[in-house]
Amino acid sequence: MPLSEQLRFWAHELGGMAKTGLLHAHDDYDRDRCERMLGIAESMAALTIDSDFTAERPYLPDIGIPTPKVGCSVAAFDDHGRAVLIQRADNERWALPGGYAEIGSPPSTNGLREFAEETGFEAALERLVGVYDNKQFASVSPYQFYICLFRARVTGGQATTSTETIDVRLIDPADPPAGMSELQRTMLRDAALPSAAAVFQ
Repeated sequence: MPLSEQLRFWAHELGGMAKTGLLHAHDDYDRDRCERMLGIAESMAALTIDSDFTAERPYLPDIGIPTPKVGCSVAAFDDHGRAVLIQRADNERWALPGGYAEIGSPPSTNGLREFAEETGFEAALERLVGVYDNKQFASVSPYQFYICLFRARVTGGQATTSTETIDVRLIDPADPPAGMSELQRTMLRDAALPSAAAVFQ
């Protein structure tokens, strides 16, 4: 792992501990130590910010008590058993459609909305495939997140790119394109099974 990535992970963890400490500080001495720790974490993160982390997309401001984020993805298949994949605009990697969950609607609703926005297709959910922990798949993301993956069938629409996608394709799930992460390949393989117990780590 590159040193800059390791520093990001440490900065994230240190900042989370500092924010948690501030919530439970009993006196000014504890608060001062936690505020200093948070300042160090922010400075560490600033040393590693590159094109992925800009003023519009900062690294540390949303850290509170450190908990995983939640993602929602959809593996949708057409009548020929082909799966819908997207090529993301931000990193040009192939993936199943999906995004972070938003407060106010359940994961299944979030997943279907992201699927439609990113692919141009419409889909109907069939089942929950499983919940995946990105840190179990050697993810280099600065955040830990859990992905709720749903299997669906394509019911309409046509492949259409968006601001988040530069390509949308129907592919044979047994022959995924190069450039998919281990996590994405695993989710695609699990979703291609016609019926199975939900996966979890």
